[in-house]
Amino acid sequence: MSARSRRGTLAMRPWDWSFPSRPVSHREVVSALPAEDSGRPPLLMVHGVAHAAWCFEENWLPAAAEQGWPSYAVSLRGHGGSAGGRHLKRTLTRDYVHDVMQTITELPEPPVLIGHSMGAVVAQLVAERYPLRGLVLLTPAPLHAAIGDLWEIAKDRPVDALGAVVGRTLSMEPEILFEGLDAETARRYSDRTQTESPLVQWELLVPRKVGPVRCPVLVVGTPSDRLVRPADVQRTAELYGVEPQWFPGMGHDVMLDRGWDRVLDAVLAFAADLPAWGQAPAR
Repeated sequence: MSARSRRGTLAMRPWDWSFPSRPVSHREVVSALPAEDSGRPPLLMVHGVAHAAWCFEENWLPAAAEQGWPSYAVSLRGHGGSAGGRHLKRTLTRDYVHDVMQTITELPEPPVLIGHSMGAVVAQLVAERYPLRGLVLLTPAPLHAAIGDLWEIAKDRPVDALGAVVGRTLSMEPEILFEGLDAETARRYSDRTQTESPLVQWELLVPRKVGPVRCPVLVVGTPSDRLVRPADVQRTAELYGVEPQWFPGMGHDVMLDRGWDRVLDAVLAFAADLPAWGQAPAR
């Protein structure tokens, strides 16, 4: 079901024409392709705050490709191997949307777009502009403003919340991202996280309206999330008229934590049930 909105589907808005996002010289896009063409649409994965394409490359890309899904993950500008690090402090969410839109144009056909956390916000902003096969939102940061999430963080980790307010990147310590992962692996993943744009973090505190999104939507959450409240995951799902799929015992990084394969299985089952391109989804 689509989010309600009076706005039409426009890839470019007047703001985009007047103040276009500055392109970057290089976008890191990592991929894993099946041995034979399965006829399945590509999966394009978008990371969250302070992560990069590596967070999907670790587990999801090879596992999905092994099951016949052409799989890609993009590092947003200033992240991973993508250019734009020098301008990261001036980067806006709309720049990330531009990066994903540019990546989509390089794929062989419209993808199932998978966004994690902040990347789920980016994915929804793309979905209102581009006809996707499907949209998957993993532990999504809320469109209706993350003030409540920041308040929860402040009650648990006041220094971290204050740092985010003044422009520092939210803490990505292992205990914040993971629940069941062994300590050594969790630390290794945590150490790979990096600086995030302070402007993008601030934009997460501002309510947004998105729509219409004219493709099926899957929302995934975990009750143990220490960055996004379950209530906000539920509210995101309600926006699209769906029930979220919950994965207890996992942390915010569901694509890396122990049990990542169960989440991927749910995503691939959703993708496999999508209607053929050009057909309306079943009501």
